[in-house]
Amino acid sequence: MDQPNPTDIPPDKVDLSVTVGLAVKRQREIAHISLRKLAELSGISSAMVSRIENGQVSPSLSTLEALASALSLSVITFFADSVQTADVTHVKAGQGLPATRIFTDHQHEFRILGRHRKNPLEFEAASITIKRRKDDNHPKYINRGYVFLTVTRGECIYQCGDKDFPMALGDSLSFDAELLHGVKEVITKSVTFTSIAAKIT
Repeated sequence: MDQPNPTDIPPDKVDLSVTVGLAVKRQREIAHISLRKLAELSGISSAMVSRIENGQVSPSLSTLEALASALSLSVITFFADSVQTADVTHVKAGQGLPATRIFTDHQHEFRILGRHRKNPLEFEAASITIKRRKDDNHPKYINRGYVFLTVTRGECIYQCGDKDFPMALGDSLSFDAELLHGVKEVITKSVTFTSIAAKIT
């Protein structure tokens, strides 16, 4: 790999370069490999790796990608300590933001446990309660992304694509949300499950 030319760091990037450099060094030490070995695996010179770890240069994205690949990491790992603000949601047991989802001939209650959006990722966790119906006419969904759900009370049969899954306390299911999915039948008086959905917006 061609070696990038050392770059003097502008004053406004000093802190970030030091943070990234420390992260590279920490991850190298966690992996129990020497600086020389990291240089060999990444194709970056030992001198350059040393300068990066000491915050003396602002490495290019391609250089960081090479280092991350050598350490079997995502590049974002090197920037984890640089995040100054982030959303955190803490929900006590039995709480959450109550809401009602209303359809033409049906409605069910749920509590939003967490919702985050950072382009391009959208994430939502909710506790959903669905009551038994005589006609078993429960809504079905087709969305983007992936869904994980686990039953926290009651029993039901959950349809996912052309398969039906008996779901009892503690059972879980994860699937591609592009499959037609939803509760097919509530076995007990009601069923409650925690649903976690993630998608690229």
